[in-house]
Amino acid sequence: MPPRIPPPDPDAFDAEQLTQLAKTRPLRAGGRPINLWVTLARRPELLRRVNALGGYFPTRSSLGLRERELVILRVAGTIDAAYVEAQHRVIAAEALTPTEVDAAHGGGEHPWSAADAALLAFATELATTRTLTDATWDAVTLDDDAKLELVVLVGFYGLIGGLTSALAIDVDA
Repeated sequence: MPPRIPPPDPDAFDAEQLTQLAKTRPLRAGGRPINLWVTLARRPELLRRVNALGGYFPTRSSLGLRERELVILRVAGTIDAAYVEAQHRVIAAEALTPTEVDAAHGGGEHPWSAADAALLAFATELATTRTLTDATWDAVTLDDDAKLELVVLVGFYGLIGGLTSALAIDVDA
């Protein structure tokens, strides 16, 4: 399926679009912004705000790379977000084994630690029901600040997964 909203022509970006795209990560090979950012560049102020929230997690979050990627992959698998899955399989490879990446995304059996299992259950429940039981909340042994970030992380990747799926944004090569 072609994208429902075509990304702007990169040769026709105006100064504001170029400024906002220069602040985005990750980039494709050759330093070009990924399709998500190029699509959002149609509305540079929207791109700026989405990028600001997404950029918080790798630069300021108290959650480690392993924890973030477990959660993001589980959200992607739970809501069937192929774009998020493709992007984060690459990023997750820095902190997870290929078997863990597959299990985190697909929800298959894996001998997770209690801490990892609790994070995955948290992500699944929140992405599915948009709320959490007390038992799921209590099973995650992070402090309240990290749990706050965890809720925002699940919500953000639910948003990005829904956006990329609804707009049929092409998965970057």
